[in-house]
Amino acid sequence: MQFGVWWFLSALTVSATGETSCTKKPISDPTRLLRGEWVTSDCLNDISSGLKNNDGCFCSLACDTLASIFGDDSVNIVGQESYEASRSKFWSQQQSQDTKPKCFVHPTDAEDVSVVILLSRATQCPFAVKGGGHAPFEGGSNSNGGITIDFDRMKHISLSDDMSSVAVGPGNTWVDVYRTLEKFNLTMAGGRTATVGVGGLTLGGGISFFSGQCGMTCDNIISYEIVLGSGEILIVDSKTNADLFWALRGGGGNFGVITQFVAQTFEQGPMWGGTLAWEMVSSKGPLIDAMISYAEKGSNEDPKGALIQSFAYAQMQQMWISATMVHHSDPQSPGRHPEVFDDFLAIENAFRDTTRSTSHSNHTIEIDAANPIGLRQSYWVFTTYVDKQLAVEILDIFEEEVNQIKNFTGMVPALVYQIITVPQLKAMLRNGGNTLGIGGGKRPLFLVQLTVMWMFKSDDEAVLTAMYNVLSRSQELARARGLYHPFLYMNYASQFQDPIASYGTENKARLIEVSKGYDPDSVFQNLNSGYFKLMGPPDQW
Repeated sequence: MQFGVWWFLSALTVSATGETSCTKKPISDPTRLLRGEWVTSDCLNDISSGLKNNDGCFCSLACDTLASIFGDDSVNIVGQESYEASRSKFWSQQQSQDTKPKCFVHPTDAEDVSVVILLSRATQCPFAVKGGGHAPFEGGSNSNGGITIDFDRMKHISLSDDMSSVAVGPGNTWVDVYRTLEKFNLTMAGGRTATVGVGGLTLGGGISFFSGQCGMTCDNIISYEIVLGSGEILIVDSKTNADLFWALRGGGGNFGVITQFVAQTFEQGPMWGGTLAWEMVSSKGPLIDAMISYAEKGSNEDPKGALIQSFAYAQMQQMWISATMVHHSDPQSPGRHPEVFDDFLAIENAFRDTTRSTSHSNHTIEIDAANPIGLRQSYWVFTTYVDKQLAVEILDIFEEEVNQIKNFTGMVPALVYQIITVPQLKAMLRNGGNTLGIGGGKRPLFLVQLTVMWMFKSDDEAVLTAMYNVLSRSQELARARGLYHPFLYMNYASQFQDPIASYGTENKARLIEVSKGYDPDSVFQNLNSGYFKLMGPPDQW
């Protein structure tokens, strides 16, 4: 194993430049070499420069070397049965079928991740980072032709002695975290879909059932363990590396690889919630009225509630439906519901009602059932100020565009309204505020998500065109009414959108400065395959 790593670096050095600043000392541990105890940054730069001069991207060699360091059990290379198993564990077809990494590596701690990052730098082989694998588009958390770091062996969950915080590994999904905390009558402000990964949601902001009380998920993080592009491992909190702590609260994967999150916990037993569904033709008017009332009044009076209002086409039934997900952190006795949702529960002829008091984890499992694995997926997002007529007309636009594609195989299109409430905006100022640029706002916002599932790649262009048309027409309408808001929520954005720019000129400039300080060689701008970047345009539509 020692010979393999040293031969690898020596071969690269000689073939690249003939001259090198690498020191050729005896090696007792090749992983220490890669971590920088024998290889300096000058050495890595020599190797990288040589590869560029030879037009080389030595991903096969990088993966073979990783296998020699960590063992075949921890590195899955093309052609192995274990490789196909790893490749299948992504939510969308775009990631599981359209994306083909050279290898998957399964680290067990931050030092392992450091080795992978340094090897990526040395070979200029790109990498991506997979937690839950829930990104909808190609390359979101899977590196085509590169190295995919799969965190499925970093799933530790550890409560502090006083149970006020929990340390969470990046390989966990939210249901893993909640089930562990529920044993102690605790929870945290995390994602609402069971199988979504902890890392991606948190770095993009993160909306929870408790956002009206706690702000975004990122507003509840106490500290991060991060591996930088240099391979250095840091602990980041509000006092140590405070500028990076701010940047990680919504700045995405632009600064390093997070190998542990420490989050605040709070007491939580059973909570009330579930899904109500109606035929859309008779329910959309009353539902939009109820949604406006909740946004402007109810959510201010009772910040313990949470609302997801969807309008979708049900292909099997060939009809439009309304689906309302309502949740409240207080449990209710059978047959009772929180007053803040009176207007929704008063709407007659619901053909589905799953509202009840149950565990936090069970509520996320119910939502997860609406997000099946194995289909093609696309998300788009935009934001407006709350307005009834605008909500009605955006729904009309959505129906018009979806009617062109609704019969495609596997088609499930939905227009989803969520409210960024005034209490939520206020709570975003916790612990110094986040990067999103909307904290402290005085008016509620519509966060509008376009989500669509379908079966065949041959339908991609038509589906994406329809979603783009909904987006552009709706934003144009909002601008004309003076109701447009620039914010784009990263976790719902398409690969064609630029959420970082939507945080505002000042915040973007500040994020870039933080990146220059902690990633001066732009490893996470150039070698990390994932989205969304600080600099450069998004994918072109």
